[in-house]
Amino acid sequence: MLNIWKPLVLVFLISLLVIVSSCSIFEDNSELTNQYNTLVQEHNDLTNQYNDLVGKYNTLIKNTEGAVVPPYITMVDRKANFAYRTLNGEIESRSFDVETFEANTVTGTFMRLLDISDLNRLGLSIIAQRFINGTKYVNLGNMQYIDCRPYIVKENFQNTTFYSLHTDDESRIKEVWNMVTQLCSYVGELKETPRLPLETLLFGGGDCEDLAILTASILKAMCSDWTVQLVYMDSDNPTSYKTVNHVSVFVDTGTYQTFVECTRKNVMNPYQIVDGFYVDVP
Repeated sequence: MLNIWKPLVLVFLISLLVIVSSCSIFEDNSELTNQYNTLVQEHNDLTNQYNDLVGKYNTLIKNTEGAVVPPYITMVDRKANFAYRTLNGEIESRSFDVETFEANTVTGTFMRLLDISDLNRLGLSIIAQRFINGTKYVNLGNMQYIDCRPYIVKENFQNTTFYSLHTDDESRIKEVWNMVTQLCSYVGELKETPRLPLETLLFGGGDCEDLAILTASILKAMCSDWTVQLVYMDSDNPTSYKTVNHVSVFVDTGTYQTFVECTRKNVMNPYQIVDGFYVDVP
């Protein structure tokens, strides 16, 4: 009898082993199936993202084909065109007739090269009258420095949109800094030769006083009630001057005060306090 049960028990054990193995294989297969489905979904998501980026890239190429991307300064049809991206990411543009630039370049050249007496002698008294107290220099303590105020021309910027672009003075002032630093690069000069604001714009850059003159012109045009000052300072020792080697701008709107440093593209106001000479812009 025992000899009969032994094969049956053996068959039963083998069958049980097969069933257990099958269950284990099924569970492993189910896990692999889940992993496979997850990978398929991730692949599909990546494919969709790739197709989306390709579509955006093709649209960008199409929209900018043959175009000049802001910021830029171009001369077309005897007009100087300026465009830059605002703090809001929009494209803002402005145009000037080339005759306006020609007149500013001639005037600026006369101001830099001719003495005040020569300007009057040549019948250019309207240019000579720009210089305050009949001198090209401003007294700074026991020093003299070129007076940049005669080169400030707010009339060129009376119709700027900086004021209406924003609802607060801080953003309005920062928009001026944003435009100037986009369109104009800081380029040091061995000799101090201040330029009219439109000259600096047309040349696409200037040294510290050129950028300060341009910035002060725009700020003064934005709101006549604002106090705008040129700050003659020591860039190496801003909190305790030893000499004057730099010109920046300070503005007080009545509710907001800040320095505007347009020789820097990464920060508008790098100063907490400046020990220097503050000269009011009329």
